[in-house]
Amino acid sequence: MTDLTKTKQELINEVAYSKLRVVGTGQPLEAEYSAEIENKIDPLLAQLSGDRICHIGNSDAIPVELFDAVAGLLANICLPMTGKQFAPQIKDYYEAQLKRVTSNRTTYETTQAEYF
Repeated sequence: MTDLTKTKQELINEVAYSKLRVVGTGQPLEAEYSAEIENKIDPLLAQLSGDRICHIGNSDAIPVELFDAVAGLLANICLPMTGKQFAPQIKDYYEAQLKRVTSNRTTYETTQAEYF
């Protein structure tokens, strides 16, 4: 059975090994890289929620359908670790992808009735 969610550690590994490639295959991730990536996760999730792009309430339970886009956004934020600059067009791409994926989810928000 496939997992429906991914953990914070899986997100850190995805960013470090696949997106940023700050370590080689089979090598352990240095603690300073791991800590720097981890310190950016909660602010990113708070920003996504505040901007009403998507809401991920638990960073240890990231839905798999949102995982790649969140990993891309996190990698973009962490680009200065590798000597590269933050790319706004990459941010826009992944945010649009998150909006597309979450656009047909039920929000369970109460609608305001309009009385005449």
